[in-house]
Amino acid sequence: MAPGLRWRPMLPRDLAGVTAIADQVHRAYPEDVAVFRAARRLYPSGCKVAERGDGTVLGYLVSHPGRLDRAPVIDQPMTRLAEPFDCYFLHDLALLPEARGQGLAAQAVDLVLAEAQHCGIATIALVAVGDAHGFWEGQGFRCVGDGLLPPDKNYGPEARLMVRGSTVPDHT
Repeated sequence: MAPGLRWRPMLPRDLAGVTAIADQVHRAYPEDVAVFRAARRLYPSGCKVAERGDGTVLGYLVSHPGRLDRAPVIDQPMTRLAEPFDCYFLHDLALLPEARGQGLAAQAVDLVLAEAQHCGIATIALVAVGDAHGFWEGQGFRCVGDGLLPPDKNYGPEARLMVRGSTVPDHT
């Protein structure tokens, strides 16, 4: 990783910047600032920003405990975490182009793995959008069955539910 880049807890002052990054990186999957505000309120230890030494935010991570059969819905703020927990969701990871290729994504996965372990959860889940499947496979994730999600989740037809871990709940 390049010197001066680090992950730190997401703070309320970061929300506008996080939303701007989401708008730039995930153009096909826009999310209102309320989505990030809700995730931070419900599970602050899973919300991080990547910043340069000068304080410029270059990316963000949103993660939280959840249920494999209840993937978060695009652009709908969570009102509560889905319980009982059977997985830990890597809900969203976005890096600006200038932050890519510097190890931040792998570090984010490590942060998620550590947080899941802290929660006692063995399965990490995510929804791979667009052409990100190969990246996530390289990080040790695999599709759950065919990986298809219900259309009401708003991820698009190319999105796939993927998991990493030794246990995959059988209710999907």
